[in-house]
Amino acid sequence: MMKASRILSALFVLLALACGSLAHAADTDNAASGSSSNSNSSGGY
Repeated sequence: MMKASRILSALFVLLALACGSLAHAADTDNAASGSSSNSNSSGGY
């Protein structure tokens, strides 16, 4: 039973890392495209 919980926690960490890297990639892609039309609607985030 410990092995299953360990695997689940490892999967959760990997999923969180994947989501973070995807969000970061989208952020840099947005900045690289110079989308000035989106800068106002995003609230300067």
